[in-house]
Amino acid sequence: MLTKTRSVVLKEIKFRDQSKICSLYTRDFGRISAILKGARNPKSRLSGLFSTGNLLEVVLYKKSNRDIQLVSEARIIHSPMAAEPSIERFSAVYRLIETVKNITGNEEKNVRLFDIFALTLEKICRPCRNIDAVVAWFIVRLISDMGFEPSIEHCVATGRAIMPALHEGSVSNLYLIYDPGGVALPRTTAPAEQAGQHLPVPVYLLMRTLADIDIRLIDNLDIPAEESRQLCDILQNYCSMHSGYQTSGKNRRIISQILSDQNKKISDM
Repeated sequence: MLTKTRSVVLKEIKFRDQSKICSLYTRDFGRISAILKGARNPKSRLSGLFSTGNLLEVVLYKKSNRDIQLVSEARIIHSPMAAEPSIERFSAVYRLIETVKNITGNEEKNVRLFDIFALTLEKICRPCRNIDAVVAWFIVRLISDMGFEPSIEHCVATGRAIMPALHEGSVSNLYLIYDPGGVALPRTTAPAEQAGQHLPVPVYLLMRTLADIDIRLIDNLDIPAEESRQLCDILQNYCSMHSGYQTSGKNRRIISQILSDQNKKISDM
C-alpha cells in the first residue's frame, strides 16, 4: 500500500553501501522502521533528508507483514539543522527523542502525542528564547496524554490547596511524589518513606504556568534558565518512573556541562 504520513526521524544507521535504516515516529502508524535505498548517494532524491530530529512528510510502501517499510519519497517540513548550529537546540532535540523512543512501542498510533511532538520540534527549529521551557511544556503534556499527570492543585497527601499555603509565606519547598503522582506540601510526607523528589516553589509555579499556556506564548515569559532546566530534569525523572524506562543521566550531565562551559566563556568575554 502506498501511503503518505508525517514523521520524525528518531534514529538513523548506515546499511550496506549507500542505504540507511531509520526509526521513524509517524502520525498514522506510530513508531516504525524504514529503509531508504541509496539514500547516502548524493545523487539520491532522499539524500540529506533523514537526519535525526527532522520533521518530514514521507511516502511509504507499507505492508502489514513487513518489519521494515520502504520509503519512496520525502520532503522536509522542519529541521533542527536548518538554523544556526546551537548546542541548546541539540540538547533539546536529544531530550525529546530520548523520551519519545522510550515511552512508545512499535506501531502504537497516537495522533495527539505526534502532534504535540511535531509542534514542539517546530518551535525549537525557530528562534526561541528559552528552549528548555519548550521541552518542559512538551513533557507536561506528554505525562497528561500517557495518563499519569500529577495532581498540582492540592497536596496529594492531605488534600490541602497548595496556592493558599504558598501565599501564606510559610512554604519554601515542595515535593513531587511519584505514587500517587502529585505535589505534596512539606511535613506531610518524608522523601525516605515515599519515592519522590524536591520541587522548589519557583519551579512548581513554572510547571503550573506551562500547563496552561499556548506554546507560541512561551517566549513572552521571563523564565530564569536554571528554573526551566530544573523543571525538565524533574519532569523527565517523573516520566521515567511511571513509564518504566531509565533516563540516560550520563549523557544529560555531559550536555549540561557543555552548556555550562559555553555560558561561562560567553560571560568571560
